[in-house]
Amino acid sequence: GVTLDRLMKLAYPADRLRVYVIDDGSTDDTPRIAIDRSQLYPGRVVHIRRVAGGEGKAHTLNYGLDVLWESEWAEAVLIMDADVIYTPDSLRRMARHLADPAVGAVTAYIREGSGAPNWVQRFIGFEYITATGASRRAQNVLGFLACLSGGAQLHSRENLLAIGGRIFDDTLAEDTFTTFRTQIGGRLAIFEPNAVVYAEEPDDLVGLWKQRLRWARGNVQITDVFRGLWGDRSAHGTLGSASMSLLWFSIFLMPLFQIGATL
Repeated sequence: GVTLDRLMKLAYPADRLRVYVIDDGSTDDTPRIAIDRSQLYPGRVVHIRRVAGGEGKAHTLNYGLDVLWESEWAEAVLIMDADVIYTPDSLRRMARHLADPAVGAVTAYIREGSGAPNWVQRFIGFEYITATGASRRAQNVLGFLACLSGGAQLHSRENLLAIGGRIFDDTLAEDTFTTFRTQIGGRLAIFEPNAVVYAEEPDDLVGLWKQRLRWARGNVQITDVFRGLWGDRSAHGTLGSASMSLLWFSIFLMPLFQIGATL
């Protein structure tokens, strides 16, 4: 409920913003909260119930996109997670880039947003400053983006339809796959550092391990799917650059680096 209330208060024209809540077979209070907010904000909050849930984020997003494409109202689509909090001017700062038809997608600066972060969450917060705040600024300069943050990715309608109108659901890294498809399709994917959003991160090592294991498996899948891209500028001018390969495989091989350092 708090997330929806904050979205309704964004510094963005009220008649240009609709929020679609994709309820993935929830058994908690999600349906009631979504219905309450749809009544509180008629026409601006839409509750979509997916009864056969539990198949993963990509399937849930595609269920919502199928509903969205039935109307031509949406000029852009913001894909986010339920636990992400947007600062008042974040969406406006992201959306301004879509005035350039060369830009297909924009991502925000996600920061650790726990109210009282413990030492694990403080570590993640520091990581976001370096891995997100610094690395993605560098990627903007180099002309490519390795990954749109899954909880904050804004796409033009044209871009999503150009890559099939759906999110690739045969990977654990659907956000990264969409990022690559956007750029291979000829549109830019960029990072907007001044659009700040907050996400609550794992608070223990078990949760952190599960999160990073999922990310690592997704990266392995992406590396295989786009194996013809690495180091080949003829495949793509920037994704095929040496800079991109150095960045990507530094992340891909990080578990081996960490084990080696420990040994």
